[in-house]
Parts: sequence; C-alpha cells; structure tokens
Amino acid sequence: MTQEASEQAVLADFDAGRLDYGGITARMSREGASFVMTFSEPGGATRRVEVDRTVGSHRYQQYLAREGDIWFRLPVAWNVAEERFIHMNGAFLTPDPELDPARRAVARSDYDRHVTRWNDNCIFCHNTAPNPGLDPEGHFASTTAELGISCEACHGPGEEHAAINKNPLRRYALHLSELADPTVGNPARMPEPRASEVCGRCHGQRKASDIDRVLREGDRFVPGTELSAHSTPLARDTTLNGQPGVFAARFWADGTPRLTAYEYQGLLLSPCAERGALTCASCHAMHDSEPSMQLRRDLDGGYAQCTQCHSELRGDEAIAGHTRHAPASAGSRCVSCHMPDIAYGLVAARISHRIESPEPARNQADARPDACTLCHVDRPRSWAIDAMQTWRSGAVAVEGGADELPEVTRMLLAGDPLERAIAAAALGRQDSPDSSHAARAERFGLLLDTLAHDRYPAVRDIARRSLSALSGDHAPALALIDRFDATELRLEVRAARAAEIAAALAPVPSTRLSPQQLAELRSRARDRDIEIGE
Repeated sequence: MTQEASEQAVLADFDAGRLDYGGITARMSREGASFVMTFSEPGGATRRVEVDRTVGSHRYQQYLAREGDIWFRLPVAWNVAEERFIHMNGAFLTPDPELDPARRAVARSDYDRHVTRWNDNCIFCHNTAPNPGLDPEGHFASTTAELGISCEACHGPGEEHAAINKNPLRRYALHLSELADPTVGNPARMPEPRASEVCGRCHGQRKASDIDRVLREGDRFVPGTELSAHSTPLARDTTLNGQPGVFAARFWADGTPRLTAYEYQGLLLSPCAERGALTCASCHAMHDSEPSMQLRRDLDGGYAQCTQCHSELRGDEAIAGHTRHAPASAGSRCVSCHMPDIAYGLVAARISHRIESPEPARNQADARPDACTLCHVDRPRSWAIDAMQTWRSGAVAVEGGADELPEVTRMLLAGDPLERAIAAAALGRQDSPDSSHAARAERFGLLLDTLAHDRYPAVRDIARRSLSALSGDHAPALALIDRFDATELRLEVRAARAAEIAAALAPVPSTRLSPQQLAELRSRARDRDIEIGE
C-alpha cells in the first residue's frame, strides 16, 4: 500500500512518460535509480520533483515527493488497469478548472488542487501504527511501525507475541487447547463489533476524539479494543469545529454513504449487523482471497454470502420465488437489489455496504437512486414504485411510465456529479434487461452527450468506459473511444471527438430528447455542481 520508490514498487512507465493537462505538461523520466516528474508551464517555467514513495498498487498508484520532513502527494498518478498516467483532478469528483487566457493554462492552484500532505492525511489508513509526530512548532517527525498494511494493522503489536512463541512447547500447547493466544489480536476470535472495528478504522472515515493528541502521538487504537474510545465514524450531520453540513454531500439524505472508504458506516446501518452476526469477514477474507475485493473464495459471489444465514433461500426455486427474476440473471444476485452501486470511488460506481431491502418509493423520498432503475435503465422511477407495489399486493402487473423520463437519464443529465457518475456507469451495464438496438442507440446518445458536455472529468471517464463496454468488439469505435481524453478542458475539442465516435458506432446513436431538452437538463445539473470531498 505504501512503499519506498524502487524498481519493484513503481508500476508506472517512467521511460519517457508524458501527460498534458490544462496547458501544463508533466514528463516522467528515469535518472539513474531516481523516478522524476517535471512539470512544464507555458512561458518556460518548470518544476522538477523526485518520487520518494508510492501509495497503492491495485487500481491506481499515487506518488509522493519529499520536502524536508513533509511528504506531498503529486498531481499525477498511474492508472494500473489502463496503463496510463492520469491527473488527480480526474480521479476525484472535481469540476473542470478555468483556463487562464493570459497563461494559456490552468492556475497552479487548480493544477495542484489534490496535492495534499501525507503526514497528517494519507498516513493514517495506508500504513501500520501511523504517527504524524507533529510538534508545537508545526514540524513533523512522522513514523510508522511499517510502511503499508502489515500484520500488526489487524492483529495489534506483535513484539511480545513473536518473542514468547519462540518456545515450541508453548505453540504446541496453544494448538492443542484451541484457546486464543492472549499476546496478539485475532479478528476471527473477536466479538462481532470488535472484529468489524478493525476494518472500520480505515474503511470508515472518522473523526478523532482528540485530534491534537493523534497528530502528536498517533492513533492509540489497538485491534480488539473499542474503536469508539478513540474516534467516531463521520455521518451526514457530523460537525467540524462547530460547523454543520461539512460532510453532508458524502451521504445520501437517509445517511447512506455516497463514497467509498465509508463501508463501515454502511455496515452499521445494516439490519444484518444491527440485529445479526454480520461482520466484514462474513464476505471478505484477508489471507485466502484475490486482491480484488478480497471476497471469500468459499462463496460463489452470487448469493452464497447471504444464504449463510438466509438458508431458506438456498436453491434456484427459492431464489426465483424471492427475487422474481431468473436464478442466473443479475436480478437474482443479492447485491444487485440489496447493495446496489450507489457509491463513488476510484473513478467508478461501487456497491453500497448498507444492506437493505429495495424500496423505490422511500428512495425517491430520500432523493437517492433505487436498485430497480439502476438495472432497468430505460424505466422511470414511477415504474419501479408501481412494480414493487404490484409484487407485494399480488395484483396484475401494469406497464406504465412510457412517456416519463427514465430515472437514470434524469440522473445523468440533471443530477449532481455523483449521481451522474453512477448513472454513467449504469448505462454501461451489459446485463441490463433491454439490450435491443434501439436501447443501445439511446444509451450511446446519452453517453456521447456526457463525453462532450459534462464538467467533471471523472464522470466523462466513466462514460467513456461504459461506451467501450457497450461497443463490444467494434474495433473502429473502440479505437476512437480509447483515445478520448476525459481530462480535455475545451468543450469544442470534446464535442468534435464525440462526433467522431458517434460516426463509428453501430447502432447509430440517438436520444429521445431534443437539443432544447438536453440543454435544459444540463442547466439543472450545473446548478447542482459541487466538489465532493474524499
């Protein structure tokens, strides 16, 4: 998770790498054993920095430079899956900055918007036993037990454990007794709340009880003790220095998290954890799983996680009766309905970790997406509400809402940036029930409009990947889509690229909306444009 920069740690191509963004060019190079970024601005001004550390290795890798006792996150990162450099403004829900006509580039403050100090920020969740070491004069003497996430992050201090277990007789006696070793923590043997708190320390953004002490001495939480003694998970109504509403945009109106790194808050809101024995380890495993999501290998990922407890739903007949969908379809995967993709993180829509029953009417009242229309992307919310009422009453289903705007279309064109990101991802789903030529053409049209007009590069990038997924093996279109630069600031350039892609797509992109309707919806979206924090 965090490493010293080295040949083995750095994943990016630093051999003549380059990224142009906002009129500023970043060049990546190798100078002996050093990895260097050089930023060139119009007029000839340059900045040269050496990469000192890396953060991340799975989805994208960020880079740290050191100045004295401070490490800073640099504005350029490496997209691991796509093997390309990206600007950090495109990794977060950040709107396009304005180009300064005099400089022919964005302001330095806009380019460096996500340059942040590692010592009292990233250090906490990407390392073991982090201590910022901030002194009264404002200097850092930051330390960690180990860079990255190692054994002690989940099991607690291990010095005594390692020393005392050098005795093989003690190890064998513990093995025969099947008792827990009191010298080390083991989440598998902890009570349910304590076990999930080990994960919640980092996978649940929180507010320290005594932030000044934490900055001086580090977080004293030890796995197996109560997390609440040290910090409180952030919530929609959490204040900061007495100011309300600071974190509200990170949660839906009903308190459900809208961002990743708030999975613990979702768990706390889940009936399965409130009234049952659900923990993070019910679905995830740290030592016997793939790095991607770390899902337990002994569970098939469809519905076996849930049928551990809900045994009455085992078997295709029971699943079909419960879900009203074919057992092998996306509609019968538990997460599709009970943990829909309504959180944003790492330039994608991610599943909610609040396990709940789908309630389109309640979701409408709370102004948040519903699971039904994220799959049935051609349907309006009223259809989902009626369908749910029909299921429960046993009445004959009535097809309605044909003249209404589909909910995903409304979100994509008139929602806030997080809603638009979720909608752009939903339109790329290949398991959506309506896969007709007309439906694909409609989706193409909406996604192309997003490529051209949305003010958030992260939303445009999700739309680009959705277009790629829908295009299948259509090589001419895929080549153009892959070359589309989601961080291009100029509308006229993006519009021209979108037109090229449109000309290469089949079926021909179209949308039921007129240019005037599209413009009106976009105007509503601009009124809701905000920058949502990490």
